[in-house]
Order: sequence, then structure tokens, then C-alpha cells
Amino acid sequence: MANRVLTDEQIAHFIDQGYVKLEGAFPREKALAAQDFLWERLAERGVGREDRATWTEPMVHLREVYDDDVFTSCMTERLEDAIEEIVGRDRWADRGKKIGWGWWPVNFALGADKPWDVPTGGWHWDGIQFRHRVTAPDQGLLLLPHLSSVAPQGGGTLVAAGSHKIVARFLAAHPDGIELNDALPACSRAHPWLAELTQGSADGVDRVAKFMDAATTDELGTELRVVETTSEPGDVWICHPFLYHAASQNHSGTPRFMCNRTTPLKSPMALDRPDGDYSPVEISIREALAV
Repeated sequence: MANRVLTDEQIAHFIDQGYVKLEGAFPREKALAAQDFLWERLAERGVGREDRATWTEPMVHLREVYDDDVFTSCMTERLEDAIEEIVGRDRWADRGKKIGWGWWPVNFALGADKPWDVPTGGWHWDGIQFRHRVTAPDQGLLLLPHLSSVAPQGGGTLVAAGSHKIVARFLAAHPDGIELNDALPACSRAHPWLAELTQGSADGVDRVAKFMDAATTDELGTELRVVETTSEPGDVWICHPFLYHAASQNHSGTPRFMCNRTTPLKSPMALDRPDGDYSPVEISIREALAV
């Protein structure tokens, strides 16, 4: 399939690192209009856009899914094409459908009272609603669409680049599937880098220097590094369904607006296609398992 949106370099980056940033996935003005809609929902909860005194909660969760036109118009052909360039043409279950956008963890000032650091808590991959297998179709991809500007240390989701390979190998060792609540602690404990990331470092270790400033290569050659999802309104981070990620502190003073979206597949992923027509997400899994 010839790519119309992503370059070969971006596809290769997704396969190796587990994510690609699609700048301008939808127009900035559409992102800001959607942000206005969310401010109206926040006002219903007593959180005023122009009244910082009402910003009393560091993180406000709008546990709603919206399918209003202001959101569905953000699903542009550019974004749809990029999704299919990762999961495979005609393999995404929801292309052309009107889908809701949500939930919304609005990060006002999470952890603003503490020095900025790489967290130990909250690291996960998504999918509490289904049993996880290495070829499960339920998630497809994790999309992180942004409706606001997100500067460094501005509350952007942290992603553990390369961790999708560790999860692929872990899930392949559980062919009957495993529930997410069981999978997360087991997978994290089984890998030394993930164990230190999620359970804490030794005293005196600079976690920013260790996990973000430089990459670590494990014994299987997997390069691992924590990356911030900085963005402008309309950018979307397209992430592997197995990618570890976590919330980060927001020291910017500007609320961060984004949501998590799934892109379920029509059928399970195939890791042994007779025609060899593998999607990039399948290639990433095959390469991880080949190690």
C-alpha cells in the first residue's frame, strides 16, 4: 500500500519506537473549537475558563464520550489514512463511522507542587475491557489527539518508547490470554528496566537522566526511553496498542486537553500471512518475537 500521509521514515519509527507523531492531523481551528466545547462542560462543574480560582483540582476527569459535530469533524481524511497506513487498508473497523471522542483527563496542574520527575506510578498499556492476546483486535492503536498546546513539562502523556516489544513478547507467552490487571504487574516485574521505571529507582538515582535523557538498550537489543508527548492543537500521537504510558506533571500553568481513542480492528492481527501483506503494527510484533 502506497502511503499518502506517513513517510517511510515515520513508519519505521513506529515499528521500532512504538509511536509516531502526526502533526496537523486535523486543523488547529477544529481542535480549539472542540476545546471550547469542553470548557463549557467544565463550566457546568463550576470550573471557569477565566477564573483560575476555580481551578482547584489538579486533574479534572470528564468521563464522557462526545459525538457532537465539533469532535467528529476532527476525524479528517488525513488522520483516517494515517491510521490505515499503520493497521492496514480495510482492517480498521470504524473507518467512516461516527465515533465518540473521550474520556477527557484535563490536566490543570498535576504535580505542580513537586519537582518535575519521571513517575513510578500509573504506567500501563490500555484495554481494561478485554482479555489480552498478542493478536487481539480490540485496541488496534492508541491515539492521543491534542486540543491544546503542550510544552515540555506541560502535562503531556509520557510514553515508554520501545516497551511495545517487551509487551509483545510477554503476551506471546500467554497464548490463552491474560486480563490487564494481571498482565501489568507481571510484565513490569519481569523486565529490569520496566521494573525500575514502575517500582522505583535506587536512592540517589536521577530518574530524568536515567529514563529520559538517554536511551537504555536491554539484553535483547531493545532500545528503551521515556518520551514526552509535546504537541500543538490538532496533533495526534499514534501509538502501538502495547505501548506503556503514564500521566505526567504539569508545571506550565496551562491546562492540557487531550483524550485517548482506540481504533479497533475488524479481525485479529495475523502474524503468519501467506501473502506477506503485513501491516506496520504486525511487523513490529513479528520483529519483537523474532528476537
